[in-house]
Amino acid sequence: MTDLHALGYGRVDLSPNSDVLISAMNKTAQWDATMRLREWERRSLRLSAGEQLLDVGCGLGDAALELGKDLGPHGSILGIDLSEQMLQVARSNAATALCSARFEFGDASALEQANNSFDAVRSERTLQWLPDPAQAVAEMVRVLRPGGRVSLIDTDWSTFTLNIADDALSSLVHEAMRVERSRPSNVGRRLAALMTTAGCQPVASTEATQTWTAWDPDRSPAPSGCFSMKSLVDDLVTDGILTNEDGQRRLEQIEDAARHGNFSMSLTMYGVVGVAEKKSHQTR
Repeated sequence: MTDLHALGYGRVDLSPNSDVLISAMNKTAQWDATMRLREWERRSLRLSAGEQLLDVGCGLGDAALELGKDLGPHGSILGIDLSEQMLQVARSNAATALCSARFEFGDASALEQANNSFDAVRSERTLQWLPDPAQAVAEMVRVLRPGGRVSLIDTDWSTFTLNIADDALSSLVHEAMRVERSRPSNVGRRLAALMTTAGCQPVASTEATQTWTAWDPDRSPAPSGCFSMKSLVDDLVTDGILTNEDGQRRLEQIEDAARHGNFSMSLTMYGVVGVAEKKSHQTR
Protein backbone atom coordinates (compact mmCIF):
# COMPACT_ATOMS: atom_id res chain seq x y z
CA MET A 1 0.00 0.00 0.00
CA THR A 2 1.27 3.47 -0.91
CA ASP A 3 2.24 5.57 2.08
CA LEU A 4 0.47 8.86 1.35
CA HIS A 5 2.52 10.64 4.01
CA ALA A 6 5.92 9.69 2.60
CA LEU A 7 6.55 13.33 1.84
CA GLY A 8 8.78 14.51 -0.98
CA TYR A 9 8.61 17.68 -3.06
CA GLY A 10 10.88 16.82 -5.99
CA ARG A 11 8.01 16.30 -8.44
CA VAL A 12 4.72 17.16 -6.75
CA ASP A 13 2.47 16.84 -9.81
CA LEU A 14 3.72 13.31 -10.53
CA SER A 15 3.09 12.16 -6.97
CA PRO A 16 0.05 10.03 -6.07
CA ASN A 17 -0.13 11.99 -2.81
CA SER A 18 -0.08 15.55 -4.17
CA ASP A 19 -3.12 16.56 -2.09
CA VAL A 20 -1.34 15.35 1.03
CA LEU A 21 1.79 17.29 0.02
CA ILE A 22 -0.20 20.49 -0.41
CA SER A 23 -1.87 19.96 2.95
CA ALA A 24 1.54 19.37 4.53
CA MET A 25 2.82 22.63 3.01
CA ASN A 26 0.04 24.48 4.79
CA LYS A 27 0.94 22.75 8.04
CA THR A 28 4.67 23.45 7.76
CA ALA A 29 3.87 27.13 7.26
CA GLN A 30 2.36 27.02 10.75
CA TRP A 31 5.42 25.50 12.40
CA ASP A 32 6.88 27.79 15.04
CA ALA A 33 10.28 27.49 13.36
CA THR A 34 8.90 28.47 9.95
CA MET A 35 7.10 31.49 11.35
CA ARG A 36 10.21 32.64 13.24
CA LEU A 37 12.37 32.29 10.13
CA ARG A 38 9.91 34.19 7.97
CA GLU A 39 9.67 37.02 10.50
CA TRP A 40 13.47 37.21 10.59
CA GLU A 41 13.58 37.17 6.79
CA ARG A 42 11.18 40.10 6.55
CA ARG A 43 13.25 42.15 8.98
CA SER A 44 16.50 41.26 7.20
CA LEU A 45 15.34 41.81 3.61
CA ARG A 46 13.85 45.23 4.45
CA LEU A 47 11.75 45.39 1.31
CA SER A 48 10.62 48.84 0.22
CA ALA A 49 7.60 50.15 -1.63
CA GLY A 50 7.89 49.70 -5.37
CA GLU A 51 10.51 46.93 -5.31
CA GLN A 52 10.30 43.69 -7.29
CA LEU A 53 10.56 40.32 -5.51
CA LEU A 54 11.19 36.88 -7.01
CA ASP A 55 10.26 33.75 -5.03
CA VAL A 56 12.04 30.66 -6.37
CA GLY A 57 10.17 27.48 -5.49
CA CYS A 58 7.23 29.55 -4.29
CA GLY A 59 4.96 26.63 -3.41
CA LEU A 60 1.59 27.97 -2.30
CA GLY A 61 2.81 31.57 -2.49
CA ASP A 62 1.91 32.40 1.11
CA ALA A 63 5.38 33.57 2.17
CA ALA A 64 5.85 35.84 -0.86
CA LEU A 65 2.38 37.34 -0.48
CA GLU A 66 3.06 38.17 3.15
CA LEU A 67 6.29 39.91 2.13
CA GLY A 68 4.33 41.71 -0.56
CA LYS A 69 2.66 43.81 2.11
CA ASP A 70 5.92 45.79 2.25
CA LEU A 71 6.03 46.39 -1.51
CA GLY A 72 2.97 48.61 -1.81
CA PRO A 73 0.71 48.95 -4.87
CA HIS A 74 3.63 49.76 -7.18
CA GLY A 75 5.73 46.77 -6.15
CA SER A 76 5.50 43.30 -7.65
CA ILE A 77 5.94 39.61 -6.87
CA LEU A 78 6.84 36.84 -9.27
CA GLY A 79 6.73 33.32 -7.90
CA ILE A 80 7.98 30.32 -9.85
CA ASP A 81 7.54 26.62 -9.18
CA LEU A 82 7.65 23.32 -11.05
CA SER A 83 4.27 22.25 -9.66
CA GLU A 84 1.19 23.47 -11.48
CA GLN A 85 -0.95 22.21 -8.61
CA MET A 86 0.99 24.38 -6.16
CA LEU A 87 0.78 27.31 -8.56
CA GLN A 88 -2.99 26.99 -8.83
CA VAL A 89 -3.25 27.42 -5.06
CA ALA A 90 -0.79 30.34 -5.14
CA ARG A 91 -2.81 32.11 -7.86
CA SER A 92 -5.95 31.69 -5.80
CA ASN A 93 -4.17 33.06 -2.73
CA ALA A 94 -3.02 36.06 -4.79
CA ALA A 95 -6.58 37.31 -5.26
CA THR A 96 -6.23 39.56 -2.21
CA ALA A 97 -2.62 40.64 -2.83
CA LEU A 98 -1.79 44.28 -2.09
CA CYS A 99 0.69 44.42 -5.00
CA SER A 100 1.00 42.88 -8.44
CA ALA A 101 1.52 39.13 -7.97
CA ARG A 102 2.11 36.49 -10.66
CA PHE A 103 2.84 32.81 -10.18
CA GLU A 104 4.32 30.93 -13.13
CA PHE A 105 5.90 27.62 -14.04
CA GLY A 106 9.69 27.86 -13.86
CA ASP A 107 12.89 25.92 -13.22
CA ALA A 108 15.08 27.19 -10.38
CA SER A 109 18.19 25.92 -12.14
CA ALA A 110 17.47 27.78 -15.40
CA LEU A 111 15.52 30.95 -14.70
CA GLU A 112 13.94 32.58 -17.74
CA GLN A 113 14.18 36.05 -16.21
CA ALA A 114 16.75 38.53 -17.51
CA ASN A 115 19.87 39.70 -15.71
CA ASN A 116 19.40 42.46 -13.12
CA SER A 117 15.60 42.07 -13.02
CA PHE A 118 14.82 41.99 -9.28
CA ASP A 119 15.55 43.93 -6.13
CA ALA A 120 15.22 40.82 -3.98
CA VAL A 121 15.06 37.05 -4.43
CA ARG A 122 13.98 34.48 -1.86
CA SER A 123 13.95 30.69 -1.78
CA GLU A 124 12.64 28.58 1.09
CA ARG A 125 13.13 24.83 1.52
CA THR A 126 13.66 24.39 -2.22
CA LEU A 127 17.39 23.77 -2.59
CA GLN A 128 17.18 20.43 -0.76
CA TRP A 129 15.09 19.03 -3.64
CA LEU A 130 17.34 20.21 -6.50
CA PRO A 131 20.10 18.18 -8.17
CA ASP A 132 22.47 21.20 -8.20
CA PRO A 133 21.77 23.80 -5.48
CA ALA A 134 24.83 25.84 -6.47
CA GLN A 135 23.47 26.33 -9.99
CA ALA A 136 20.14 27.49 -8.61
CA VAL A 137 21.75 30.02 -6.26
CA ALA A 138 23.92 31.31 -9.12
CA GLU A 139 20.76 31.85 -11.15
CA MET A 140 19.12 33.76 -8.31
CA VAL A 141 22.13 36.05 -8.04
CA ARG A 142 22.24 36.52 -11.81
CA VAL A 143 18.74 38.01 -11.90
CA LEU A 144 19.47 40.31 -8.94
CA ARG A 145 20.32 43.95 -9.48
CA PRO A 146 23.69 45.06 -8.02
CA GLY A 147 23.08 45.64 -4.33
CA GLY A 148 19.97 43.46 -4.41
CA ARG A 149 19.25 41.04 -1.57
CA VAL A 150 18.83 37.29 -1.60
CA SER A 151 17.29 35.20 1.18
CA LEU A 152 17.86 31.46 1.46
CA ILE A 153 16.06 29.31 4.01
CA ASP A 154 16.54 25.57 4.05
CA THR A 155 16.62 22.46 6.18
CA ASP A 156 19.56 20.48 7.48
CA TRP A 157 18.25 16.95 7.94
CA SER A 158 21.46 15.91 9.67
CA THR A 159 20.04 17.75 12.69
CA PHE A 160 16.96 15.52 12.82
CA THR A 161 16.43 13.74 16.12
CA LEU A 162 13.86 11.16 17.19
CA ASN A 163 13.54 10.41 20.87
CA ILE A 164 11.41 7.56 22.23
CA ALA A 165 13.43 6.67 25.34
CA ASP A 166 15.60 4.30 23.27
CA ASP A 167 19.12 5.68 22.84
CA ALA A 168 20.11 2.99 20.34
CA LEU A 169 17.26 3.83 17.95
CA SER A 170 17.78 7.56 18.38
CA SER A 171 21.46 7.17 17.46
CA LEU A 172 20.65 4.93 14.49
CA VAL A 173 18.17 7.45 13.03
CA HIS A 174 20.47 10.41 13.63
CA GLU A 175 23.43 8.70 11.95
CA ALA A 176 21.28 7.69 8.98
CA MET A 177 20.08 11.26 8.49
CA ARG A 178 23.64 12.61 8.46
CA VAL A 179 24.30 10.99 5.07
CA GLU A 180 23.05 12.67 1.91
CA ARG A 181 21.92 9.93 -0.45
CA SER A 182 19.56 10.84 -3.29
CA ARG A 183 19.35 14.61 -2.64
CA PRO A 184 21.20 17.48 -0.90
CA SER A 185 19.15 17.02 2.26
CA ASN A 186 21.69 18.76 4.50
CA VAL A 187 22.08 21.87 2.35
CA GLY A 188 20.92 24.13 5.19
CA ARG A 189 24.39 24.17 6.71
CA ARG A 190 25.90 25.25 3.36
CA LEU A 191 23.73 28.25 2.53
CA ALA A 192 26.33 30.91 3.34
CA ALA A 193 29.00 29.13 1.29
CA LEU A 194 26.67 28.75 -1.70
CA MET A 195 25.77 32.42 -1.48
CA THR A 196 29.38 33.57 -1.30
CA THR A 197 30.41 31.42 -4.26
CA ALA A 198 27.56 32.89 -6.32
CA GLY A 199 28.72 36.46 -5.66
CA CYS A 200 26.69 37.56 -2.67
CA GLN A 201 28.03 38.79 0.64
CA PRO A 202 26.15 37.21 3.58
CA VAL A 203 25.01 39.94 5.96
CA ALA A 204 22.67 38.08 8.32
CA SER A 205 22.10 34.50 9.39
CA THR A 206 19.93 32.61 11.83
CA GLU A 207 18.50 29.20 12.64
CA ALA A 208 15.31 27.84 14.13
CA THR A 209 14.51 24.39 15.48
CA GLN A 210 11.10 22.84 15.09
CA THR A 211 10.09 20.44 17.85
CA TRP A 212 7.29 17.93 18.10
CA THR A 213 6.51 16.86 21.64
CA ALA A 214 3.57 14.59 20.90
CA TRP A 215 2.04 12.48 18.14
CA ASP A 216 -1.06 10.29 18.12
CA PRO A 217 -0.37 7.37 15.74
CA ASP A 218 -4.00 6.25 15.95
CA ARG A 219 -5.24 9.53 14.46
CA SER A 220 -2.51 10.39 11.97
CA PRO A 221 0.37 8.47 10.34
CA ALA A 222 2.62 11.52 10.59
CA PRO A 223 3.40 14.30 13.07
CA SER A 224 2.04 17.66 11.85
CA GLY A 225 3.54 18.62 8.50
CA CYS A 226 6.17 15.89 8.66
CA PHE A 227 6.69 12.54 6.95
CA SER A 228 5.16 9.38 8.35
CA MET A 229 7.08 7.24 10.77
CA LYS A 230 6.44 4.31 8.43
CA SER A 231 8.29 6.10 5.61
CA LEU A 232 11.18 6.82 7.99
CA VAL A 233 11.48 3.15 8.88
CA ASP A 234 11.01 2.10 5.23
CA ASP A 235 13.97 4.29 4.26
CA LEU A 236 16.12 2.61 6.89
CA VAL A 237 15.12 -0.78 5.47
CA THR A 238 15.77 0.32 1.88
CA ASP A 239 19.22 1.59 2.85
CA GLY A 240 20.05 -1.75 4.47
CA ILE A 241 20.26 -0.27 7.97
CA LEU A 242 17.34 -2.41 9.18
CA THR A 243 15.89 -5.70 7.99
CA ASN A 244 12.20 -5.88 7.09
CA GLU A 245 11.50 -7.66 10.37
CA ASP A 246 13.49 -5.14 12.40
CA GLY A 247 11.77 -2.29 10.56
CA GLN A 248 8.29 -3.50 11.48
CA ARG A 249 9.37 -4.01 15.08
CA ARG A 250 10.89 -0.52 15.25
CA LEU A 251 7.76 1.08 13.77
CA GLU A 252 5.61 -0.63 16.39
CA GLN A 253 8.06 0.53 19.06
CA ILE A 254 7.83 4.18 17.88
CA GLU A 255 4.03 4.07 17.77
CA ASP A 256 3.81 2.48 21.22
CA ALA A 257 6.17 5.11 22.67
CA ALA A 258 4.00 7.88 21.20
CA ARG A 259 0.85 6.37 22.69
CA HIS A 260 2.48 6.49 26.12
CA GLY A 261 3.80 10.04 25.84
CA ASN A 262 7.44 9.09 25.25
CA PHE A 263 7.79 10.65 21.79
CA SER A 264 9.57 13.78 20.59
CA MET A 265 11.35 14.96 17.42
CA SER A 266 13.33 18.01 16.38
CA LEU A 267 14.67 19.47 13.14
CA THR A 268 16.72 22.63 12.50
CA MET A 269 16.37 25.01 9.55
CA TYR A 270 18.80 27.77 8.63
CA GLY A 271 18.44 31.18 7.03
CA VAL A 272 20.98 33.47 5.35
CA VAL A 273 20.45 36.88 3.74
CA GLY A 274 23.09 38.36 1.46
CA VAL A 275 23.73 41.37 -0.76
CA ALA A 276 24.75 41.00 -4.40
CA GLU A 277 28.19 42.31 -5.21
CA LYS A 278 28.93 44.52 -8.21
CA LYS A 279 28.89 42.26 -11.25
CA SER A 280 31.88 42.34 -13.56
CA HIS A 281 30.27 40.04 -16.12
CA GLN A 282 26.93 38.46 -16.92
CA THR A 283 26.28 34.84 -17.81
CA ARG A 284 23.17 35.49 -19.80
